[in-house]
Amino acid sequence: MPIENLTAARQKLIFLAALLLIVAVSALSFYTANRLGALSARAERTHDILVGLNNFMSDLQAFEAGARGYALTGNTRFLIPREAGLADLDRAVRRLRDLAGEDARLHRRLAVLERLGRRRMALASELVAGRVEGRDAAALVPIVELGKANMDRIRLEVGLALAAEQAEHRRRQLALERQVLVTNAVMALGVLLSLAAIAWLFTLRGREVARRQRAEGELKRFNAELERRVAERTAEVARSRALLDAVIENIPDPIVLKDAADGFRYVMVNQAGERLMSMDRFEIIGHVDHELFPADQATAFVEEDHEVMASGQTHDYPERPLTTRNGVRLIDTCKVPILAGSGGGRFLLGIVRDVTEQRSLEAQLRQTQRMHAVGRLTGGIAHDFNNILAIILGNIDLLREQLAEGTEPAEMADEALAAASHGAELVRRLLAFARMQHLEPTVLDVNARLPSITSLLKRTLGEAIRVQVKRVDGLWPALVDPTQVDDALVNLAINARDAMPHGGSLTIETGNATLDEDYAAHHLEVVPGHYVMLAVSDNGTGMAPAVIARAFEPFFTTKGESGGTGLGLSQVYGWVKQSGGHIKIYSEVGHGTTIKLYLPRADVPREPAAAPAPAADGAAPTAGHETVLVVEDNPKVRATVLRQLADLGYLALEAEDGESALDVVRSGTPFDLMLTDVVMPGGMTGYELAEAARALRPDLKILFTSGYTELAASADLAEAGPLLSKPYRKADLGRAVRAILDGGG
Repeated sequence: MPIENLTAARQKLIFLAALLLIVAVSALSFYTANRLGALSARAERTHDILVGLNNFMSDLQAFEAGARGYALTGNTRFLIPREAGLADLDRAVRRLRDLAGEDARLHRRLAVLERLGRRRMALASELVAGRVEGRDAAALVPIVELGKANMDRIRLEVGLALAAEQAEHRRRQLALERQVLVTNAVMALGVLLSLAAIAWLFTLRGREVARRQRAEGELKRFNAELERRVAERTAEVARSRALLDAVIENIPDPIVLKDAADGFRYVMVNQAGERLMSMDRFEIIGHVDHELFPADQATAFVEEDHEVMASGQTHDYPERPLTTRNGVRLIDTCKVPILAGSGGGRFLLGIVRDVTEQRSLEAQLRQTQRMHAVGRLTGGIAHDFNNILAIILGNIDLLREQLAEGTEPAEMADEALAAASHGAELVRRLLAFARMQHLEPTVLDVNARLPSITSLLKRTLGEAIRVQVKRVDGLWPALVDPTQVDDALVNLAINARDAMPHGGSLTIETGNATLDEDYAAHHLEVVPGHYVMLAVSDNGTGMAPAVIARAFEPFFTTKGESGGTGLGLSQVYGWVKQSGGHIKIYSEVGHGTTIKLYLPRADVPREPAAAPAPAADGAAPTAGHETVLVVEDNPKVRATVLRQLADLGYLALEAEDGESALDVVRSGTPFDLMLTDVVMPGGMTGYELAEAARALRPDLKILFTSGYTELAASADLAEAGPLLSKPYRKADLGRAVRAILDGGG
């Protein structure tokens, strides 16, 4: 079986066997080392015993030699080594006993040697004693011989002991050599087997390592691929997160997120939220409502938050005030509870919409619609009302000329004329508000026109009011009707005077202004562009917001029943709007009022309009002798016009509609001027009649008249011809007819 197919368990068993073999060899080596140590110690002991035996013999001989020398010579110096040998002999005997240990055989030999040694010492001592006693040499010979025999016995015993120790030493040395040889052989075999097993295991392990390395390589490649995919997925998640963050950041509506588990503390806010609250997000995040808003608003917000989280449902809270650093805003709020799962937290998502501007625009739209409704109503009745006034004025005017001056009927006629004229003026103002009056715009230098108007205002306002003018250099020309500018300034100045009952200051100011897209987005009916600004300011009582909201409505006034008609600002409003401009009121109670008129800038140079010249009553001619064709569908109005023309000396022809008038033209009946109404029954307007008539008579002179102001205010009228608005008096009619006949228009 290939070794790579061996199981891991078998590999472990083989490795364990090799390890046990190594342990056994190591144990044998340790045992042999111990034996060698023991044998070495024994050899050392044997050496010490041999040395001790030699010392024993040497000490005994020294003792014997000292005794013999004293016995032979009587010299006491021989007794000195005798005493030293006696002490050394005792030490040698004790040393040998210690070295013998538990060796009984050696103890027996030592006991014999000690006994013989004691005997030899006793004989030597007897020899010394005989010398001391004075015995002769012959008497001491037996002692010497016994000593010599005893010494020989001792030498024999010592030799036997030495031989026995040497033999035992050689035997142990041979055993040790055999032990070392066997141990070396066993160790060599064990080492070889162990090395073989280890080498085999290392080979096997190497192959296993190679296999694992291949597996690790595959795993690394798999991990690298996995990491690449994770990195791609992470990058996609990061891109998605960045895209989501970008979307949230660029959503125009404020979005906030609160942590419901942390007291509804803000944890996220987008740029729109920063702009709404007028705070940096780091001033918002980490804070609660009570730290950011007034107490009453914050309390309401927190109660709503608890309500939404308790219900688990989305709630809408429309049109609530929010106090910010830039003032109070009106907001719609949608609150959405977010439950992030088990232990994941509970959050509250708030989607806020600032509806302040929207509600303001809606209010402006409602105001504009209301104004338009009043204007349409006014325009709807203007035609008939002007016809009625035309009849009244025309007939009373003719009647008045037949009455003697100073009589009561003449005074009554004058009062009737004044009342009818006042009614006509009211209608004119209503038509101005409805943007249906006839305008004659021209290029106007407002700065150049102001001096003549301000001189009139100073006389009108009185000495209690100081009038000052601030004219900007380089003022753009305006494209407006100059007469309307004069009327507007007079109306605004009179309103300012009424707001300053105890006197004050009136300031008229001019300037160049550009109303951009942002301003137009917040003000309906404003077209972005360049305007000439004309402002009238006072330091009077000012107006409350509710009064400002209705200031341009016709007949609205705060002056009481006898204080005015309430048409002054309405007339100015209508004229400015009809001219393509814009009007704005800035006022605060107790601090005065500023009304700014934004007049359209003249882009095409025209001949500037001159300052108004004072009127010369009766200077313009009114009478004549030419023939006038009167085209009027209302028989009463037609009859009045015929009487007025006849009274002025003109010969008058009449036609009730356009077709009848064309019949007169086709018939060749001579006439010098056609006076035609603009709106007539039968499907043909005055403009269409004029076009058809001029096709037959190109040199025909035509004067239009109308009480229906929508057509009268049309821009097409400037090319069609001059217009005489109803109602008009005989003198007005005469001057208009005379101007066309004499001017060749």
